[in-house]
Amino acid sequence: RKRNTTMSSLRNAVKRVTHKERAQPKARAKFGLLEKKKDYKERAIDAHRKRDRIQALMQRKALRNPDEFYFGMHNAQMKEGRHRGREDNPHATLDTKTIQLLKDQDLGYLNMQKQVLSKQVNRKKASLQFLDQSESGGKHTLFVTDAKNFDPAEHFDTLPEMVDRRFNRMRTSDLEKQQQAAAEDSLTEDQLKEERKSARRVARRLARAKSAAYKSLNNHERKVEVIDQAASFLQVEKLMGSKGRKRKIKEAEGGQPAQFKWRRKRKR
Repeated sequence: RKRNTTMSSLRNAVKRVTHKERAQPKARAKFGLLEKKKDYKERAIDAHRKRDRIQALMQRKALRNPDEFYFGMHNAQMKEGRHRGREDNPHATLDTKTIQLLKDQDLGYLNMQKQVLSKQVNRKKASLQFLDQSESGGKHTLFVTDAKNFDPAEHFDTLPEMVDRRFNRMRTSDLEKQQQAAAEDSLTEDQLKEERKSARRVARRLARAKSAAYKSLNNHERKVEVIDQAASFLQVEKLMGSKGRKRKIKEAEGGQPAQFKWRRKRKR
């Protein structure tokens, strides 16, 4: 029997009606997308699975013998009338290899944070290069032939009041130029008072910024010390989990971990 291929090709050539899924009406747009049958089916299967699980647990609870012994009782305790697991050892369910891996990861994270904070401390120290003589013990050494007749103010070409300055040490020529400019401007008393006030405001603002910068530097240095101390304790814990006979030679003191000495073992 011959098949009519002409009719089938014409049937495929005819444009068919596109059936689109019904969308959520505008009046119900606040409820989200319109739920289809496949969405309902997934939701129903999940709800039935949860209901069956709850029923199975309730049945186990009803059939459980309260006088029966379980090994989990060794690590349980009575709290507010209920048996609960002990919280003293959170890693009781982990094996030794997993604990060792976690400690290695923690140690690597602490070392990374220490490097980041150390770089920040170095950058802050580099930015705070203008220090007062009282805050820093730096010295400016000069080699002269006649130390008795040596005048520092004359050597640095500045006033005797500015010799001890570490920065903004102006020369006498610059001071004379400023005096000449002030004389030429012939400022009034009110203008001079306003300039003095603005200079004091700028000085106070600089002092506050300097104090905040030093406070931030001290906080970063303290964080580096705390992280270094935590890393040292974690390193000792990691080594304690390794093989080999060991003995304690020094107790933990001063924020430092205890020191141990391992017995020498000949390698084959």
